[in-house]
Amino acid sequence: MRSALKWSLALGALAVLLAAGCARKERGHNYIVRGQVVELPSPANGNLLQLHHEAVDDFVTRDGKVEGMDSMTMPFLVARNVPLRDIKPGDKIEVILHVDWQADRAVEITGLRKLAPDQKLDFRAAHPPGKP
Repeated sequence: MRSALKWSLALGALAVLLAAGCARKERGHNYIVRGQVVELPSPANGNLLQLHHEAVDDFVTRDGKVEGMDSMTMPFLVARNVPLRDIKPGDKIEVILHVDWQADRAVEITGLRKLAPDQKLDFRAAHPPGKP
């Protein structure tokens, strides 16, 4: 009985160590961005979500500088696990925009939620922290 308990504890400890060693360290930046859907992904548009998004004040560029990103309409890749079935053009949404300049998919929407139709959006120039 004690031998079985020792093996169980040893296997449990090994599983924890393996999980810790295999855990993927998150790289890049996540931004919460609100916007209005212009066009849903389709083969005709390269399977990209066209989104008119608000400014991202703390956006970090490829060279590591906090430059911000102005409001604009642009195409985004959408992660496969992000459901779009209830989204249509004109909907207001909030997304998690993951940016990892070292990844194959450097800029990608990894989360999404629909906002209320009367949600006010502010389409303006970016105001990066520490800049006038």
